[in-house]
Amino acid sequence: MRTHEEIEMSRTFHLAAATAALLLIVAACSNSGTATTAPSVGPTAASESAAASESAAASESTAASASTGAAAGGCEASTETGTVAATIKGFAFSPQPITAKVGDVVTWTNSDSTGHTATLKDDAACTTPTIAAGSTGSIKFTTAGTYDYFCKIHPNMTGQITVS
Repeated sequence: MRTHEEIEMSRTFHLAAATAALLLIVAACSNSGTATTAPSVGPTAASESAAASESAAASESTAASASTGAAAGGCEASTETGTVAATIKGFAFSPQPITAKVGDVVTWTNSDSTGHTATLKDDAACTTPTIAAGSTGSIKFTTAGTYDYFCKIHPNMTGQITVS
């Protein structure tokens, strides 16, 4: 028969083992590898979801953009020096709207601490690469029209460019 001391030691051991297992489970769940800022390499579930939303938004805005004269292929990524300056600050694009002329290069300067893009809603191929903090990204506009754009990393960031 076990003594009172042996039973207490057994209970203490089981309690310590259960606590350790629970801590391991909590640690594993809380560090799932999901980034809290923009991912630097590879897609995440959030970016895949944003891409799906972007695709749906692009389908909806294509018809609207066609009525304003903006067509897919009206711009291209550019490394030229911008003729129109824009900024990204506080998770917002500025100015609103951007006004440009056909042939202008719009250059966004990222003043935030995380990366952003400027991507046309009706032509996802017309995008800047991810613009790192303190860096710039540019798009050259080749067709007149009104272009809605957004950040692929933060889809709630939106803006508009009017090209004449």
